Amino acid sequence: MGRDGSTVRRIDGMLSVRDGRLYVEDVDCVWLSARFGTPLYVVSEDQLRRNARAFASAFAERWPEGPVRVLPSLKANYALALRHVLTQEGMGCDTFGESELHAALRANVPPELISVNGSVKSAKLIEDAVGAGARITIDAARELALVEDAARRLGTRASIRMRLRPDLAGEAEPTDLAGDEIPVSEATRAYKAGIPTDDVIPLGRKAIASDHVELTGIHVHLPRHRAETGLYRRMIRSLVELVAELVREWDGWTPREIDLGGGFAVPRDPTGRLLTRLAVGPRQLAPSIDEYAEAITTSLRSELHRHDIPAEGIALELEPGRRLYADAGIHLATVVDTKRESTPIPWRWVETDTTEMFLPDSLIEHNRWHVVVASRADATPTGPADIVGISCGFDLMVPSEPLPELDDGEIIAFLDTGAYQDASAANFNALPRPATVLVRGFEAEIVKRAETIDDVFARDVVPERLGGEG
Repeated sequence: MGRDGSTVRRIDGMLSVRDGRLYVEDVDCVWLSARFGTPLYVVSEDQLRRNARAFASAFAERWPEGPVRVLPSLKANYALALRHVLTQEGMGCDTFGESELHAALRANVPPELISVNGSVKSAKLIEDAVGAGARITIDAARELALVEDAARRLGTRASIRMRLRPDLAGEAEPTDLAGDEIPVSEATRAYKAGIPTDDVIPLGRKAIASDHVELTGIHVHLPRHRAETGLYRRMIRSLVELVAELVREWDGWTPREIDLGGGFAVPRDPTGRLLTRLAVGPRQLAPSIDEYAEAITTSLRSELHRHDIPAEGIALELEPGRRLYADAGIHLATVVDTKRESTPIPWRWVETDTTEMFLPDSLIEHNRWHVVVASRADATPTGPADIVGISCGFDLMVPSEPLPELDDGEIIAFLDTGAYQDASAANFNALPRPATVLVRGFEAEIVKRAETIDDVFARDVVPERLGGEG
């Protein structure tokens, strides 16, 4: 029962249904739609903070050997207000490229807590990172010389880590990220990131001998191939075997920090659920953050001990993206029309004012979104319907979803959209991208304005000979 006497059904820590309407924290989603318009990204500040604290505490409690640093991936959602929230929570940052480094520094992330990751780093990015005092994750042999050169010119010593490619040859189960049944072993082998193993040993020797860099640790990232914790255990076994070889080859060097990246599944876990092989059977919640932390820390401790590598003093780092942001956000859309067909078979399309271009993981990761009719969340479904969007593509966002009869103007909420959807949204059909609203308790405020049509065409230059202004 709510404080005002309303009937309340909780969906999770952020979402509830009150007298049949969906709420984010204490704000009615129908009101949000009327106040800010749709389509609309909505993020809960409380849920984002709760997720950040859960990561920090779960791993710190289980890794007393050294400090734990949580470095959320900026690429998952680079709305600056959200990054400021995480900075207040003491979070570091995983960045990729010059723009993300700029955003992290602009959001007051301490440089020593910034991990500059990614492939094909430019000389400018490396110089900016060295100048700021951020740590650089070396992804290819060519980058070491660029870091040394920047540190020499700037008169400083750069902190670097090596991104490794542990061998996951035994992982025969298919990745959830591909339509074909591609084994995790093959998917990780083909993935471009990380220093080729043949290059690691000689590159590390150069780094250790250098007067301009300090090799502080190693980095690895296991994308969200499968939700199970066992995959992390097996990855860590392979990783530490490789680290043990480096310790031998590098004359007893040992890592002061081990960054295990992210890839943690979202609790309701929409990833891959549009794939036939993952769509069958009852859905189960993904492992909790505590379960991930337990599997990772016990495995890391055990494997380091097995190879006589002291764990004491080693900093453990994590770079969560989707697990930190996704269930802190929803996407709101308005029903524009319902179309029906009786022959050759009955069919219903619920047309909305959003698009898969604003929820791109429908296409990229085959996500099947959990859907709530925000205006009548307790209404009984009358049958399946395809929820479709406004672009001229197929734009099938959620197929065969059990839905009640819907009136034009009703509001639909797509859950777990706080990670990657806004960051990857596109302007197909010249559609302006939606605004983002941050909710805190009873308050809601714009933290990223909606694009205008002028914004969409702002980069265009029409030569005078074609009738433009030059």
